[in-house]
Amino acid sequence: MGYEYCLVFDEPLDVRQVMHRLRGSADCVRAAEQVVEFKDPGLGSSADYDLRLTFESDHRLWMELLFRTAALHKCLEPVLRGRRFRCFEEGDSDDEVALEQVFALGRILPVFP
Repeated sequence: MGYEYCLVFDEPLDVRQVMHRLRGSADCVRAAEQVVEFKDPGLGSSADYDLRLTFESDHRLWMELLFRTAALHKCLEPVLRGRRFRCFEEGDSDDEVALEQVFALGRILPVFP
């Protein structure tokens, strides 16, 4: 059982650029039109992926995270840096979280509306 989040972007072009950049990432283990998957090689998990992003719309990506690791955060953070988006746990618009919280990193940043 993993964790699920909805990433909602302010700009529609950002979603397409994020998916394009992630498809070309060295850490990507599978890329299709609507899906990008990553594995953390340090985990040695038997799952097909440890992190999956699915394109839902021009403003939304669905993220499935099987394991919260700093290595998986490092796959996403450079691509997401500077983009305006909000992250909602299980897609619940009342449950916004910071990306650092998603990956259970020690440094927690505040979430601003």
